[in-house]
Amino acid sequence: MRDSLGRTVDTVTGGVTRGDLVAEWDGRTSTGALAPNGSYTWTLTAQPADGTGPALVRTGKATFYKGAAVRHDFGRDGIGDLLTLNSSGGLSIQYGSATGTFDGKRTGTGWPASSLVVPFGDTNGDECNDVLVRSSSGTLTRYNGGCGSALKPSTTHVKLGTGFNQFNVLTSPGDITGDGRADLIARKSSNGAVYLYKGTSAGKLSSPVKVASNWAGYKKIVGVGDLNGDGYGDLVAQDKANVLWRYSGNGKGGFKGRVKIASGWGSSYNAVVGVGDITGDGKADLVARDTSGNLYRYNGDGKGSFGGRKKIATGWKGYKGLF
Repeated sequence: MRDSLGRTVDTVTGGVTRGDLVAEWDGRTSTGALAPNGSYTWTLTAQPADGTGPALVRTGKATFYKGAAVRHDFGRDGIGDLLTLNSSGGLSIQYGSATGTFDGKRTGTGWPASSLVVPFGDTNGDECNDVLVRSSSGTLTRYNGGCGSALKPSTTHVKLGTGFNQFNVLTSPGDITGDGRADLIARKSSNGAVYLYKGTSAGKLSSPVKVASNWAGYKKIVGVGDLNGDGYGDLVAQDKANVLWRYSGNGKGGFKGRVKIASGWGSSYNAVVGVGDITGDGKADLVARDTSGNLYRYNGDGKGSFGGRKKIATGWKGYKGLF
């Protein structure tokens, strides 16, 4: 089995048979871990039992739906989704279509319009991604994901802490510590200092650790997942001169030195989201909304940058928040 990036996930061998050949995959990688949701390509090679003639080779594609959750996927199909919040308190899962757009949504109502939502990883092992929600009072709460179910205030939740209104950025780049769990990055409003809240095996957050100083000069800091293909989560940051930078996670709870991605970038954008893979190629993509309500997609190249933008929707101005 190979994933959407062409990497071998698992190889299964068998013995001699002289009847119908039935091949099955248990949904696990060669290490025994549950394979991520998404698209896979399989190749079956059968050698002639009598050793005469060429091998029989067949290939095909399949989508795995009951595996490990992948970044920003709330529908369990291996494709990234976008969360939106309107002024009436409707929090919607905008489902990624695998063609780079969004097709259909599911909405849970009753959320305060002042809520800040942070799409997170699977913290409780139920194979569904969770979300963190900060209230206007600064309380941070984790809500269990439902693998496609609407997100509601009544959804099973756990309070993670208070005082989070001291931060003007809360975002998850994915795993930057190398333990396989999602982490949270927070920037302090008063001085621009950046802190890591490491995800724990208990589904909570560790005590904050300072990982950078004086990032106040960035207009936006966005967790984008693994942008450069090294297995660790990354950030992109837009400075006040509209230069876009990448900070690659180092697998030890911090970030490598910044790398310039683009100049003159995104001056009209009021929302930028690292939505995971929405094109089906296995690479992390970026979505941005401008002040007119136009929605754009930037395809990740898997090497730490993005291709040119493509308009994918209009009329998104009414959403109070995109996450």
